[in-house]
Amino acid sequence: MMKFTLEGNDCMPPISGGYLLIYRGSEEITVVSVPSPNFMVDRYRDSVSENYDSFEDEKGNKFNINIWSSNVGVDWTLDVETEDGTLKEQIRVEYHANEF
Repeated sequence: MMKFTLEGNDCMPPISGGYLLIYRGSEEITVVSVPSPNFMVDRYRDSVSENYDSFEDEKGNKFNINIWSSNVGVDWTLDVETEDGTLKEQIRVEYHANEF
């Protein structure tokens, strides 16, 4: 079993939340919710909202994702456990903010 981590961010704050699409090649394997940050605070650290999700695909690959949204944008960390040595090059994450 091998493990790898993919990290990403977007400097567009999710005013009304949003979602991350996780792809293997051109195939969408899941959608994960991005929470809205708390905009009613003064400090960055108080604005952070977090979402965690885990799933397994039909090939037995295990995915754990942490998503943090704040008044300065969205950050994510995707941890993957797999037997497939080529999977790291196939996985990509796209962020989409909800419309206001």
